[in-house]
Amino acid sequence: MLRDLLSLTKPRIAALLCLTGTGATFAAGGLPLAELVVFVLAGLGMAGGAAACNCYYDRDIDPVMDRTADRPLARGTLAPRTALAFGVGLLAAATGLGLWALPLQSVVYMWLGVAAYVGLYTVLLKRRHWLGVVLGGSAGSFPVLAGWTAIRPLSAAAVVMATLVFVWTPAHAWALAVVYRDEFAAAGVATLPAVTSLDRVRRAVWASALGTVAVAALLVPLAGPVYAGTLAAGVPLFLVAYRAYHRGGGEPRAVRAFFTSNTFLAVAFVAWGVDGVVALEPTAAYLVAAAATVTAFVGCWIARPSLDGVRASPPPTWVRRAVRAYDRLRVRVTG
Repeated sequence: MLRDLLSLTKPRIAALLCLTGTGATFAAGGLPLAELVVFVLAGLGMAGGAAACNCYYDRDIDPVMDRTADRPLARGTLAPRTALAFGVGLLAAATGLGLWALPLQSVVYMWLGVAAYVGLYTVLLKRRHWLGVVLGGSAGSFPVLAGWTAIRPLSAAAVVMATLVFVWTPAHAWALAVVYRDEFAAAGVATLPAVTSLDRVRRAVWASALGTVAVAALLVPLAGPVYAGTLAAGVPLFLVAYRAYHRGGGEPRAVRAFFTSNTFLAVAFVAWGVDGVVALEPTAAYLVAAAATVTAFVGCWIARPSLDGVRASPPPTWVRRAVRAYDRLRVRVTG
């Protein structure tokens, strides 16, 4: 039962939301350790509770899709009322914990995220309109605002990064949905790849990728050298993956774009957070951040992760050549 309850919280999604929210706390100057722990636990509780409520509501369509047929409610290993009680209990516990140690505004933003995910996306739009992912993407923006306002009043930097998550979400979610479009269609989920042509999907995903880059660039004047170096290296690599899908289509390229989007968002928020709490020599920080970003992207591409048995397309030829050259150099140096 514990394993089933944990799976209801969608740990990978909760972890990504926690990363963006925690990154915002560091970018705002950092919280004392005890308050940071409370923020993380409250954020995970809110995200996990919302996810459990999502699983409860979607228990009728989850068995139709292979990617969700393993969920406890779909398999019948957990009673629906148990799942709902667990989700509501998590939300209540997280709310109480947040109100005990965090500013009210921060907890309000957490709840706005829950409302956007459960109410706006899951209940109202997911099965009715392809804009569900677009408007529901606001759910991922609110942890950023919650993290920032846990320390200081809302500012332009926090709004930009919250907008970044909002604009990034369609490129991320639609790339995933390309692989599962037949399952989404069978279940009546109106995500864009399930309701329109793949040509239109490619154009929409590319537009979202370009929007993501444009919004990310807006923060450069408000951030530090670590973020600037990360963006200088990350933007071209992010666009390489999405341009390949835009031009050639195909599930393997969509899978590579999907995992590349995860990498891009993660390194951007880590860099933003580091700039907020660590004062580094600008040139060195810029170069180290750029090198670390390249390593993260190339590592993701070389690993070639998969979705539903579809492996990401191989990295570009120039990446493979560079890796082979590095391996030859390493062998020479190490003897």
